[in-house]
Amino acid sequence: MRVNYHVHNRYSSDGRGTTEEVVARAVELGFDEVCLTNHVETLGPDGEWHVDLVEARDRFEQVRHEIEALRPRFPALRILLGAEFEYRPEWVDLLERLAATIEFDFVIGSLHVVDGHNISGGADVAEYFQDKDCAEAYARYFAALEDMVEWGGFDVVGHFDLVKRFGSKFYGPYPVEAFEDQIVAILERMARRGIGLEVNTAGVVQPPGEPYPNLPIIQRAREMGITTLTLGTDSHWPERFDQGWEAGLQLVREAGFGEVTTFSRRIRRNVRIV
Repeated sequence: MRVNYHVHNRYSSDGRGTTEEVVARAVELGFDEVCLTNHVETLGPDGEWHVDLVEARDRFEQVRHEIEALRPRFPALRILLGAEFEYRPEWVDLLERLAATIEFDFVIGSLHVVDGHNISGGADVAEYFQDKDCAEAYARYFAALEDMVEWGGFDVVGHFDLVKRFGSKFYGPYPVEAFEDQIVAILERMARRGIGLEVNTAGVVQPPGEPYPNLPIIQRAREMGITTLTLGTDSHWPERFDQGWEAGLQLVREAGFGEVTTFSRRIRRNVRIV
């Protein structure tokens, strides 16, 4: 089963490509399912990210219309409408209102901003890391991730250890065991709340050189009883649609998972990995 449950296109401020281009690329590469998971927030002229509920509703409805128009032309591909919910406490109410009005198939919860700094890129990414040692930088990230899981307004945690994207540049590979207590606490809470885990393969082509999260965390998730697992490439351009996908699938198998999860109207179903 070839599924990609994390894809952006031109309906994300940082994405490119039409819906048709993404769908055609998925078919070309032999995928069975694709879920378009564009960002809710948009990048404003001030260089900051903002959430406008009316604008977001209109944008996601436009994606829905395009998906519906494409389904008869690509009957072999299951095309889904999803979203990536960026966790910021001040946005929670808006995100919940959006989820109540748009019939999403699938929602990713993600964390990019810690202590006011975007840890995944941008002009201020260095400011977060340069004034902290590895222990503090990662601990602050995982504390914020735990807050996101406590909120829980989504289906899976996206790119669980995204902090290593640039953290690896400042500190080198991070010792997962040093943060085991925080990671286990987060995974336990996810298991209790029925929140799944995404294996995000963008890290394969980024500085960490491995998916988010890495193998020990995926293995621990299985041990904690997490059974919902999605696979996504986090591609923002059609030509990068399958970036790192094969490496991610291999990691899922190594971790002992024999199934991945598919969604429809936020109802989940596990399917065997072929």
